[in-house]
This record gives sequence, C-alpha cells and structure tokens, in this order.
Amino acid sequence: MQVSQIFRSKLIFWVNLAFGTGLFAWFLSQYGGGAWTVLQKNYAAPAFFGFILSLTAGIATLSWRWQFLLKQLTVAPGFIRMMIYRSAAHSLGSLIPSGRMGGDPLRAWLLTRDGVKTDASIASTVVDRTLELGSTAPFTVCFALLLFQNGLEEITNALITVSAGALALLIGALFAAKRLRNGSGLVSALARFTRAQEWSFVQNQMGLIEASEAATARLERSRGRLALSFLAGIVANLFVILEFGLLLDAFGLPTEPVAVVAAIFATGASQMLPIPASVGVLEGAQIWIFGMLGYPAEVGVAVALLVRMREMIWLAPGLVFLTWGPIRTARQRLSNDP
Repeated sequence: MQVSQIFRSKLIFWVNLAFGTGLFAWFLSQYGGGAWTVLQKNYAAPAFFGFILSLTAGIATLSWRWQFLLKQLTVAPGFIRMMIYRSAAHSLGSLIPSGRMGGDPLRAWLLTRDGVKTDASIASTVVDRTLELGSTAPFTVCFALLLFQNGLEEITNALITVSAGALALLIGALFAAKRLRNGSGLVSALARFTRAQEWSFVQNQMGLIEASEAATARLERSRGRLALSFLAGIVANLFVILEFGLLLDAFGLPTEPVAVVAAIFATGASQMLPIPASVGVLEGAQIWIFGMLGYPAEVGVAVALLVRMREMIWLAPGLVFLTWGPIRTARQRLSNDP
C-alpha cells in the first residue's frame, strides 16, 4: 500500500509538471517574443538595484523573525545560516505544491541537524509559519478588495475565499492558543482521542509531539515577542509591495498601485495550484489578471518572467546549499574510502 501511494504521488507530480511545462512552452511560443520586446524597451538600473535591496531586506526580515522566535526557546544558529536555511526551505516549498509550506519540515530538520532540540525546531517553525499566514492574510484581503473596486468583478469568488480563509485562520489560531495555554494539546489530544497513540509509530513519537506542543505553548505565552514577530511579518509584506513596484518600474512595466497589486495577487494565487513551481500557471494567471486590466498578453508574460527572475534570486542561496551539501558529503566519503 505504501509503495502504491508513493508511486501515485510521483505520477501525479510528473503529470502536473508535464502539464505545466506544456502550458509554459505554449505561452512562450505565442507571446514570448512580444514579452522580450517589452522587457528590452526600458531598463532602469537604479530601480533594479532598489529591487535587489528591498528583496534582500524582505528575506532578512523573515529570517530574523524565525531566529527571534527560536531564541525564546534555545540558542539559535547565526543569522546568515538562518537566511540560507530559509532560502533552502523556500526552494523546496516552491517545487512541492503546498502553498509554500512544503519546505517547513526541511527548516525544522536543518535546525535539528545543527544541534537545536527537535521540539524547539518544530515549535519555532510552526509558529513562524502561522505568523506568516496571519500577517499576509490582511494584505491578501485588501489586494482582492482593491482589484474588485477597479472593475475586476471576476475576483469576487477569490475575495470571498480569502476573507473566509483569513477568518478561519484567526479562529483556528485562537482555539489552538487556548488549548496550548491550558495544556490540553492539539496533535497529542487528537492521537489520544482517535487511539492513534496505540500504533507503534505514533506511540514512539508521542514524547516528541508533547514536547513540541509544550515549546509552542512557551512561545504563545511570550505575547510581546509574538507581537513584534507579527509586526515583522507586516514589514516583510510591505517590502514585497516595494519589491514588485521597483521590479516592474525597472523594466518599464505598469507601476500604478492596481498593477503592482495584480502582479502580487496573481503570483500568490498561482502558488495554490498543484503544479510544481507554478510552471505555466503563473504565466496564465498574469496574462488573465493583466488582461482584465486592459493590457495585452505580452505584458502578462513579461511580468511572469520577472516574477520568475525574482524567485530565482530568492532561491539561489538555498539551491546552492542544497546542491553543494550532498556533493561535499559524497566527496568526503570517497576521500575516506581506502
């Protein structure tokens, strides 16, 4: 059964990737030339330099928040290392269709490999992700409202969905915080209720689950630290808006507020679909939303290509880290072999 599930998961992954790649190739064949012409018309080096600075500041802010939370529980690795780990997790999360959360287990594992206690690694990563979702939700709702007010009535369903999602996230976070504060537990309570703790695998992990919940409860009680961490998420989202504005301006693309918001909203929406790296889907989303604003498809593809360049800059340190690590380990093993 387990082999069958793994095979099915791999099949779905490769089928979705092939589908997305086909879409990407078709969009490029139809509009790639025009998009390249659009990008070549205007280039402003100062704006692009500002984009690099704001992107770096945004990544640094997110990495600082994660480290700041971890320091409440234990000694944290250095800031640069945390940034590399954050980038590595982002790399994996972009490849695995999971709304960018697929890299979170990698974050926890990298911390544990560095000697951080597993419960602190898990708790800091879970709380950091929850705060990220919470600080992003208001921006997503405001973006959808702005697009709706500018004539994109097709965004109505998305507006309802993101509003309901934000409300559900708030209720869920309050409920989880209350249970952790009372020592009732979440995953451990579910395991006991469903008798899953009687399974040998779950039984062996119950101690870790309960320790992770206790560490999460410690973070929940640090209200000042959580408030500052939430504020850091707001700042990081403001940097994202600045990034997109400067990036579009650097290549002469539309920079009015609704266009910047449209580019961000379409990027986020494309990440929710089960296509690895949003291949083809990102291009389609940008073409659709900029088409609704009255721009030709070439502009949408040009925006999508710039977003992909932004992602590659975001991912670069993590990709180097993930690639070089196994190579270095293999070389060490070969050198140690007689």
